[in-house]
Amino acid sequence: MIRALLAIAVLVYAGIGAWTLVEPVGPMADVGVGALDSRGLVELRAMYGGLQLGMAGFLGWCLLDPARQRVGLVAATCTIGGLGVARTGAWLVIQPDGGLLPLLCAIEVGGGLAGAAVLWATRSDASRGGPG
Repeated sequence: MIRALLAIAVLVYAGIGAWTLVEPVGPMADVGVGALDSRGLVELRAMYGGLQLGMAGFLGWCLLDPARQRVGLVAATCTIGGLGVARTGAWLVIQPDGGLLPLLCAIEVGGGLAGAAVLWATRSDASRGGPG
């Protein structure tokens, strides 16, 4: 199960990273993020493209070795869960219009909870030195 969730995380991070590296304004416009000038485009490409691709690379590296897979799932769980908690908290306080942000909240919190559940369920494997 660790391997499956990690593979999904690699695909999600790589997909978001590639999409926003090539076309940062389109995907970001749906959540109200835009660029005022060329500096903003560089920043969007770096933070939403490069950072996501870097994370996909790290998670992919973890996926290649069973000894690193649990660490990769911890990283994916912390990042996606952190995004979900921060987005949900901000969304509840600010209460913006639209249905995309609540959907992203549910996906991210759900992804974090799924990762945490698998990590919890496989904790005895990790304590025995197994890959999980």
